[in-house]
Amino acid sequence: MSAATRPGRHPAPVRHPTARALTTHHPAVRIAIVAATAAAVVAVVASHRADPVVATLLSIALLSYGVLSAIDAAEQRLPNRITLPLAAATMLAVLTGGLVRSNLESALGALGIGLAFAVALLVMRFGMGDVKLALTVGTIAGWFGQNAVVTTALIGAMSGATVALLLIVIHRRWDVTFSFGPFLAVGSVAGMLVAGS
Repeated sequence: MSAATRPGRHPAPVRHPTARALTTHHPAVRIAIVAATAAAVVAVVASHRADPVVATLLSIALLSYGVLSAIDAAEQRLPNRITLPLAAATMLAVLTGGLVRSNLESALGALGIGLAFAVALLVMRFGMGDVKLALTVGTIAGWFGQNAVVTTALIGAMSGATVALLLIVIHRRWDVTFSFGPFLAVGSVAGMLVAGS
């Protein structure tokens, strides 16, 4: 992905008329986000039904993803008032789970993966909101293991890259921006489902 199409928080110099269809100001997009969030909650809860506590915690994360995706799609920002508490709660839940299950090493490894996700996006000069959300996404993936980590990273990157290319074609220019938060969420959901299968 070129620097010009890197996700960020700076608006494109020229806004193509069709760009409105890609924001939550459009009713169809709002409905799609709500429907996708609901479907993700149902699918993830079903795949993790053997562990109600985990299923409940993942549901909370998914609902947060839905809210963040709506905000990011509309405003190209991920507010600290959601991303920071979500990251803190996720890390606390993972550490608690590691202590309860006498598996602190795995919990610390998960935190390391979360930090690695965040640093990777920071180095690639993504928006700081994306970096903070990546901390949560990576920590969750890390807790579930290697398959979840790989799935989360690949699906998030591939879905984001696909939309970036679509925007380049629509706008017929390279210097366009887009919201990456929803694609981090998509990758995370995929990782959750792989872990629960």
